[in-house]
Formats: sequence, structure tokens, C-alpha cells
Amino acid sequence: MFPRSVRLKTILKPFFIKNYSEAVSLKKTVKTKFKKHRQEDLISMALNTIEIRKPQDWNKVKQFVLNHELNGNKSYNCKNIDAKIMGSCVSNLQRADLAKTYLRYLEEQNIQPNLSTLGKYLQFLYRNNTEKNSKEDEKEIIKLCDEIRDNNPVLDSFTLDSMVSALSLTKEWKKCLNILEEIKITASPSTSTYSALIAAAFLNKEEELAWNLLKELIDQGKKPQSIALLRYLTTLKKLRKRQNIIEKLEKLFLFFQQYELVCQEDVAKSISEFCKGSGILTTVKFSGYCENCKSKLDKMELSDQEFLELKESFLKNAIIGRDIFIKSNPVEMQQFQDFVSKMGKIDVVLDGLNVAYSAGINKGPQVFSKMIAAVVSHFVKQNKSVLVLGRVNMTKWPKKHWSYITNHSTVFLTENISQDDPYLLYCALHAGKDTIIVTKDLMRGHKHVLKERKYKTLFNRWLSQRQYFLSHIDEQNKVTFRVPPFFTPVAQKNRNIWHIPYTPESDDSINASFQKTWLCLNISK
Repeated sequence: MFPRSVRLKTILKPFFIKNYSEAVSLKKTVKTKFKKHRQEDLISMALNTIEIRKPQDWNKVKQFVLNHELNGNKSYNCKNIDAKIMGSCVSNLQRADLAKTYLRYLEEQNIQPNLSTLGKYLQFLYRNNTEKNSKEDEKEIIKLCDEIRDNNPVLDSFTLDSMVSALSLTKEWKKCLNILEEIKITASPSTSTYSALIAAAFLNKEEELAWNLLKELIDQGKKPQSIALLRYLTTLKKLRKRQNIIEKLEKLFLFFQQYELVCQEDVAKSISEFCKGSGILTTVKFSGYCENCKSKLDKMELSDQEFLELKESFLKNAIIGRDIFIKSNPVEMQQFQDFVSKMGKIDVVLDGLNVAYSAGINKGPQVFSKMIAAVVSHFVKQNKSVLVLGRVNMTKWPKKHWSYITNHSTVFLTENISQDDPYLLYCALHAGKDTIIVTKDLMRGHKHVLKERKYKTLFNRWLSQRQYFLSHIDEQNKVTFRVPPFFTPVAQKNRNIWHIPYTPESDDSINASFQKTWLCLNISK
């Protein structure tokens, strides 16, 4: 999007525009200045140009949008213009009044808003009232939702999602439970829908319901929005005994730990403020030491029993139950199973193609083979046994490096059409919980086929502690990896000090090699 300094309002400033006809006469200028401007910004351009003082002014906005086109590609028409304008109004945080004004305009013009327009208006009412809901808006939400239901026997998931969000702010919030089930028939309820309902359940003292919905949301691989957790903290303000407050906080922290949740910065700040400054937003070093309290966070290794359960569950659900039929040749997989049972001790499992392609997929066999040979050499020098998983076509690579690979590691090659992941994980799980896995593949698809949350958590913890990401190989063949940190990045307690991971608002940590930002909180009883 163009910066404000070059928006249409600035461009037209030298011209004194008295009416819309003058703006239309500048169409050629607009197209020249905004040649690369995205089409969906036309409405923003109109709103920055045309002042809305009376309902009739919306006619100018609609005409402006419908009569302008950028790059010869129109996205607006008489059928979708109302929903498009309402969407732009809702997203304009500086002018929250626009959405209400536009709906009133439609009513005065006897224009029946379509479901898309009404759904976006409901979203506006929700966003505009999350902090404090006025009685007037509550009545409007209930009335509007009743009218939508009465006039439309069948509703789309977007409209239903919007109804849940808005109704969650009202005394009729429990209607959202039935709507949620209705959404599930044809779609997956959005994270915002769940979060709004969870927040309502907490505020209305239906704590058990709220926790169950939170678990349901997380089991779908989604994370709750801050609003849900902030509302839980709001309920704690009504507690008088410090002991009860501490117990409720620890229930939240244990939930973070169990589901390996990383909260947003606004939640971390709210917890800190709630605890009257006993919580400090800080950082944790790669070594695991907290910059604030100087204590070391724990590395939560899987027990032998947990690893055994993970191994059995994964082989049953991800390998045998699914991947062997969908992603791999069953005969070849059986050959691999026989191979693994006889291969002996393995310390490192190497994803051959993944390592090779780290240099770029167009580099060629000479570079590919050199990359793998360098990584094998790195671990051989540490007296570690290495298994390289690759493809049959690797045997055609230059003999100099390929001979080194085959002479200093165990090699298993699959057909060119096979998927590598099932073999990689099968081997690593059989080799033991301390086996190093070298690949940049995050294995998300395999984690999701695990049916129980317990095993998804164990899988994530095991992989995050054993996976090495190849970073660089220099001209002297020195290999650099991004290795796991010396602690587990989940909420944890040492003595009376809790460490809670959070994502900063700037989201600078998104590309970080480990979780750096934490809330350090002392809640001694």
C-alpha cells in the first residue's frame, strides 16, 4: 500500500474539488499516479478523498469506486460493492463510525444488505465492543442476529462465525454453542470464533466450558487469540485471597506447559501487571539462563517410557496407518524395515536430498555430493555412526564424494518416486531417543496424523531436541548447524519462579533459532 504522503488526497490537493464530477475528470491523473496501486485500495482512496458528512455522500464513494479501474481490471460491481465498502470501514481503525454510518445509509436508501455486508458489520460490532459493550450495541447485535436467522434458513460459515463473535458479547452468548455446532457441519470454526466464545465463557463464570473449548481448539492445531486468555485474567481480579489467585494463575501456566503454548506479549504484560510488577519481560540465553533471575531453565527430556509410547503410536498412526500406503512403496518400505532391524547402532540420520538441496536445487551433482560428504565427515570426526537416506539416482553422482559417503556411512536408497520422511522418522525412532536428525523439514504433516494430543506434544518435544538444521558449509568444508538450545521452550517452574514464553508484538523472534522472549515471574505463596 502507498504511504499516506502519496495517497489520492495528497495528489488531488492542488485541485479544489467541489463535487464528484470534478474528481471523475481527474481519472487519467489517478490512473497514472496509482498505476501500481492494488485495486482493493480504491475504497480507501475514495474515503481519503471524499468527506462523509451526510448519507448522500456515500453515493459519491460508490460512484467513485465503480467508475474507476486500475490496470484495466475491475474487482467491483453493484452486487459486491456494499460488502467491499463495509469491509473497508471495518478495517479502518481510525474511523470506527464509518461502518455504522454506512449501514444507516443503506437503510435510508431501502437497500437490503446482503449476508456478506451484515457479517462484516457484525465483526465491526464485535471489534468495537470487546472492552466494554454498550446496551445499545447489545440490543442491535441480538436484533440483527435474529433477523438474519429468520430471513435465512441456511447460513454460510462466514456469517455464522460473525454471529458467534458478536453474540459472545451479549446476554444471549450461549446461543453461540449451537451456532458453533452448526458451523462444524460444513466447515472448521475459525480461531477468532473459538476465542470469542471462550472469552465469553470465562466472563460468564462457565470456566469448565471455557477450558474444554480451549482444548478443542488446540486439538485442531490452532492457538487461542489473546482475548480468550485476557478474559481469564479478568476473572481473577474478583478474587480476594492471594492464595486463590496464585492457584488460578498456576492453572493457566500448567495449561501453557501441557500444550506448549507461547502467549502473545499483551497476555504476558497483563500477567505481569496483574502480579503488581513481580513479573519481568526478559530474555533467555541459548544456554538456558534467564537474564533476569539468572536461573537455568530445564531441558525436559522424554523418559524412556514416553519415548516408547511415542514410537509405538507414531509407527501405528503415521507410518503403518497412513504413509506406507499413500507416500511410499509398500514393498520398498518392507525392505527398509528389514534393513533397519539389521543396521546396528546409528547416532545420526541424514536426509540426503534435503542436505544436498541446501545449496540450491540447480547446483548439480558435484555440489550435491560434496555437501553430503562434508556433513558425513563432520559427524565421523566425532566418532558418530551415520545413516544417509537418499534416492537411487545418487549412485550416478561423482565417484570422488559418493565413494567417501558409502565408505564412511550406512546408505539406504529409495526409488525416485518415494517420499523420504517416513523412512527418516522410522529409522530415527528405531535408533533411539538420542539419535540426531539432520533435515530442514519441519515434519508438520506427520505430527498432525498423530491422533492424541499427548503424542503430538511428545513428538514435537522429541523432534525439537534432536533435529539439526544445516546452516552453512564453507570453502574448507567446515559445517555449521543450527542446533537445539540447552533448554525446552515451554512454560516451566523452578522453585517459586515461573518462566512463560511469549511472542513479542514486533514478532522479531519469528526467524530466531530459539525462543528468546520470556516472562520471569515470582509468585511465592
